[in-house]
Amino acid sequence: MPQDSPNLYNTYIDYEHDEDWDINKIADYQAMQQIAGEDFSMRKRKLGEVLRDRTFNVPEYQRLFSWKTKHHRQLWSDLQQFIDAELEVGKSNISDVFFSSMYFAVDKESDTYEIIDGQQRLTSIHILLRTILEKLQEIDADDIDSGDIRKLRSGVITQIERILYKFESVSKGEVPRLSLNKHDDDGEADIGFFEALISGSEKQLSYLCSDEREYIDGRRGDATQISDLINEFGISDRVVDELNPDRSKFSSYIPIYDSNERLLDAYNFYRERVAETVAEQEDSDSSALALINLSNYIQQSYHIGEFIIEDAAPDFRMQIFEILNDRGLELTKIDRIRAAVVNAFFDADDRDEYIRKWEDIVVAFATNDSQIDEYLSVYLSIIDSNIDTVGEASSELTHAFGTRNIESNVRPRLNDLDEARDFLDHAHELVSYYKDITNSELESQDLKLNDYSRRCQEVLVRLNDQQMNQWRPFILALYHHTVTTSSGNEAKFYETLDTVEKLNFRRLLVGEDPNIFQEIFIEAVHRLFLAQKEDVEEDPYERSQQYLISEMQSTTPDLFADRFLDTITQAQSWNPPHAKLLFGKIANQRFRDEGTIVDRRLNMGSIHLEHVFPQSLVHDTDDPVWLTEFFKLDDAEVEIVSEIQRYISLIQQEDTELDEEDRQLRDNIEEFITQRFINDIGNFVLLRDSDNISASNRPLAEKIPQYFNERDDFTSIYPNRYFTSDYGPVDRDRLEELLRQYDAVRNGERDAVDTELVKYFNSMWTYESLQERRVGLLVDILEIVGFDQLSDEFGLKSEPERVREQIRTQTEQEFEKRLSMRSL
Repeated sequence: MPQDSPNLYNTYIDYEHDEDWDINKIADYQAMQQIAGEDFSMRKRKLGEVLRDRTFNVPEYQRLFSWKTKHHRQLWSDLQQFIDAELEVGKSNISDVFFSSMYFAVDKESDTYEIIDGQQRLTSIHILLRTILEKLQEIDADDIDSGDIRKLRSGVITQIERILYKFESVSKGEVPRLSLNKHDDDGEADIGFFEALISGSEKQLSYLCSDEREYIDGRRGDATQISDLINEFGISDRVVDELNPDRSKFSSYIPIYDSNERLLDAYNFYRERVAETVAEQEDSDSSALALINLSNYIQQSYHIGEFIIEDAAPDFRMQIFEILNDRGLELTKIDRIRAAVVNAFFDADDRDEYIRKWEDIVVAFATNDSQIDEYLSVYLSIIDSNIDTVGEASSELTHAFGTRNIESNVRPRLNDLDEARDFLDHAHELVSYYKDITNSELESQDLKLNDYSRRCQEVLVRLNDQQMNQWRPFILALYHHTVTTSSGNEAKFYETLDTVEKLNFRRLLVGEDPNIFQEIFIEAVHRLFLAQKEDVEEDPYERSQQYLISEMQSTTPDLFADRFLDTITQAQSWNPPHAKLLFGKIANQRFRDEGTIVDRRLNMGSIHLEHVFPQSLVHDTDDPVWLTEFFKLDDAEVEIVSEIQRYISLIQQEDTELDEEDRQLRDNIEEFITQRFINDIGNFVLLRDSDNISASNRPLAEKIPQYFNERDDFTSIYPNRYFTSDYGPVDRDRLEELLRQYDAVRNGERDAVDTELVKYFNSMWTYESLQERRVGLLVDILEIVGFDQLSDEFGLKSEPERVREQIRTQTEQEFEKRLSMRSL
């Protein structure tokens, strides 16, 4: 920091603004953004005030709807007290309710409130109000004797409808004011699951029988028959007869996600409770009045602390979200757990044994609190079926390592000594297995998987290098099960591990956030009872593979079939570390297929991803070979030639000779070339650590001999085949002559390589060559991430030439856009 720039040590930050100071000063509002001070408001409000005339949206970073029956029971218990209360003057035996705090973000130009915290409660309240509305609508106004109650009923129906719905357009009509994230609400479909659920029988039936529905094999774990869903939605025969849908669809199966099931469970829970509330009333007046009072109590007697964040940047909203969902001081959490363990075993005869087991866990992670926290969170997420995510487990650790339950759904495990022993024994036992699968320096001999140790080691190394750890609870539980059973399931474990890696590769390639996996792997553990030694599925491997694939196919269709193919074909820039992992998997699989894996296997820690067209665009400004040859500037066949030539003229000038506009243009063109061509999948090769890459920014005629310095190492790597005379367009005789002359130059036996050879190899790598190589690599990727469970998903077995031609056509279209002026 420059000495004379304002900083903490030479400038007074003035918060009062009411005195003249002789010292250097700056006003607080000039020195810092006033986000929390000005854009963050807090107030207590009635729930009805919060709900009325507002549109709510659950952002994509939020979890799916996750409340279970226990949460709905807790919400209903307050209402049940109100229902059972004697409402006599002077005998106030019922109170209003503080419904916790809710956090919203809203922009001035939008009337939509983004829910940062509170979506579970708001969603449940919307569903509850819907069931009250339905029950009120079932009561015929003509059956109500009291004119006042008829009027009140009509007003409450209108009031609830205004809370739940808004007019969207002539074509869509009324739509819910609350929209959940895409997996709960099918944002791209005409009607989403939550929208159908909360909009009545007509939309529910339209949703179930829509042509947009994906029909699946009834044997899939998430398959539900439409006829069963009609019953669960409570759609009457009368409604079915009136709407007269295609009844042949009723026997079909569609996927219903777990979060959809939780929404449906919530709907049925409140529908049943509301029905029970009025079931024993003999007249319509009493039933209607009870429902009117119930609705008003929810709206008028439920209070919340409302926090509004106005016009805040997305990162600030995420910061608030993370704070609200990760409370507690991490550095003291492990200390508190240790104190709880010591306290639980204080008078026990085996106190020293269990204190040592706890310390073994701590020492296994070199006393690193964050690593201990991560392991214990993974462990707790495995053994506790109430836990849905590792993050949730982390926030509940002190409750699990406790002796009494305080505002937590997680059972304290240290209250009973026998349970405490089992809890710590299992945690202690799993540590070594966890270290096996998360070790960044993992060797095949570290694993206890016999002949499949090497294969599993390759996958685990790549998975741990992909900055995604949501898989760990599932793989840890399955690995432990595999090793501790004597059924010889190492091959099946590898197949399951391979399935996990393929799913993650697909996620990486389409640019999805790793949080799409945050619940699915833990759910697989709980579904297959992997935490319970006695009740584990007889064959959890095939079942879990099918579940993972089908669930992701349902929730994230962009990872599958044509949508996945289209996405990767049109990808404009590839992440080099991800490409390295992919190339490594492709190469090792080829070695395995050829029976040379033992001798040829790549060590992922020592290989290098090389850019053919180098990241340094120009080696010699007087002779910019790469730009001239790659873009074929002499032929001027593409639109952007003039801009490339302009870029060359700019880099040939000193930086001080350029004005700001020219420097910006130069940098923009350089960034464009890097993102659209240099970081394209077709521009990478894979080199072993033994390869000399000192010429990485030199022209191709100088790079090729470096690639072939260890010929067998380079040519044996399958993704590099385009640069060999066996598979690629390289002329064998010219290649051999180049290598011979290059060695002669290096040995001082000749002055230079022949000009004709240099020109041939320098002109070999163009945007057209990149396109052609790209096609072959994309086919390789489809093959390496394919699932046996999805029969010929991409058509590579039945119609390989058609698929290749499709990729070629889409690649040509993509490059046509890149090479046009519109791209700049």
